[in-house]
Amino acid sequence: MSNKRAKNKQLKRKNDAGARKQKFVKFRRIKKIKFKDEKKVFLPNEDKETKVKTPSKRKLRTLYKKKEFKKKRDNQTNEYLTLKKELTAQTFDEQRRCLFAIRNNVECISSSPSEVLQKLKLTEKYHGVLLINTKANMKKLFLVKQYVCYGYIQKYTLYSLMEKKLFLKDGNEIKRCDSNKIVEKLFSKNGIYSFPSFCEYIFECKSNADQMMKEQIVPFNFSYLNSEMTFDFLQFKNELAGFVKEGINEILEKII
Repeated sequence: MSNKRAKNKQLKRKNDAGARKQKFVKFRRIKKIKFKDEKKVFLPNEDKETKVKTPSKRKLRTLYKKKEFKKKRDNQTNEYLTLKKELTAQTFDEQRRCLFAIRNNVECISSSPSEVLQKLKLTEKYHGVLLINTKANMKKLFLVKQYVCYGYIQKYTLYSLMEKKLFLKDGNEIKRCDSNKIVEKLFSKNGIYSFPSFCEYIFECKSNADQMMKEQIVPFNFSYLNSEMTFDFLQFKNELAGFVKEGINEILEKII
């Protein structure tokens, strides 16, 4: 019994010691914080913004741009008129040869050269066409030579161009020329039944070749040249402007 009493006394002492060590935490009541009323921000009405007068600097800039545009247009018109006068003294090769012409990236804003470019189907930048060096075609190209690069295409280059880039008009449809069937369908009346014979016909500038080029061959698309990086990478020796004679073949070899 004495042992049990001794154990009980020890337990009581431990409990009393634990009670003495216990800390009591006092909780304070937190007062509610009063926030100041938020200021409402009113966005300006869009209609009112449009009515606000623009600063005088913007007006000056607009007038400056208009003057620059007019100056550029007048310069292009004057250059066209100068070339038109020079045209009377120009002589052209009489031998029929096949030409390739490609539009460069020089912007044309004058109406007179724009009309000529439209007739040549060279309004889109970096689009190209095949032509025969008739007097009519050579005169048109001469008048717009600052916007076009053109020259005599060689047989091998022509074949390569046609093989990789040729699209033909079939009624209201535009079709990729990837077989002899479409050539036979469109040109059998001219005695053309295959792709090689079609290329030969065009290169030799036979009777209806000019009409075929203008009406059924879709302009060749080289619009990827609009990228400055691509253009610089190709490193053309000749500028893409004016009559470069056989130099057009070197240009085509790089871009086909």
